[in-house]
Amino acid sequence: MQRDIEVKLLRTLLAVVDEGGFARAAQSLHVTQPTVSQQVQRLETIVRTPVFHRTKRPLRLTPAGRELVAHARHVIRLNNDVLNRVSTLCSKATLSMGCSIHFADGLGPMFSRLDAEMPHVRCAVATDLSAPLADRVTAGDIDAALLLGIKTPRAEMLGRLRLDWFGGPPPTPGRGVPVALLGGSSALSQHIAETLDRNGVAWYSVPWCTDPHTVRASVQAGLACTALCENAHQKHPGIRPAPPGLLGPAPTPLPVYLAFSPALRDAAVDVVRAVARMILPSTPIAPA
Repeated sequence: MQRDIEVKLLRTLLAVVDEGGFARAAQSLHVTQPTVSQQVQRLETIVRTPVFHRTKRPLRLTPAGRELVAHARHVIRLNNDVLNRVSTLCSKATLSMGCSIHFADGLGPMFSRLDAEMPHVRCAVATDLSAPLADRVTAGDIDAALLLGIKTPRAEMLGRLRLDWFGGPPPTPGRGVPVALLGGSSALSQHIAETLDRNGVAWYSVPWCTDPHTVRASVQAGLACTALCENAHQKHPGIRPAPPGLLGPAPTPLPVYLAFSPALRDAAVDVVRAVARMILPSTPIAPA
């Protein structure tokens, strides 16, 4: 026959131990002393052994009682953790999420899945380069962010984004291969530049690229080359892989981080992870 211990009986036991007696435990629990005695007796009936030496003063635990107290503290902590997590999921609080512009293609599917699977979560999303998003997360302006190549003090690596070369314009005499890069503090653009230099490729940056859409458009139009996630030609059929050998070996995969603000509660971290997983399913991520 299955025996279950009610959490309130364990709370009563801990109150007696922590307060040093039945009377003080009753005061802390706002019940009568007979109620405390009855609950301890009920607990002893369930575990089938005394938990206190009642013939000795001051009150002392039996060996079985000491073992039960240790487990009771663990059960209470677990009980509180479960309630906190469920409360967070059901609170309908707004989650402010940053997303690197390189993963913006996944936002549409994310919103659809979020509405279907987690209707209690209202997600406000900001897209930008990873560096400014990282600053906003660290400052607590947003709860979390999905970042490419940028790590914050409170972050975990989800994997590494696999990259490949795309585009195919012939080199410009005296200048080399035109390459489309994002301006500002793009970790991907810096990685591309470092890889081209390491590969010994003569190249120059075209000046008109201000966002990922412009980068892709220039590559699709045959005006420039760049590095994109390795399945970019499958997601955007107008993009063609670069001719073999034009730019040398592809850039090494870039780390993808999920960053959390310092004030984000642990109970909300699992929600953030779930949202990130909704954004990335079509992205070629190698294990961390």
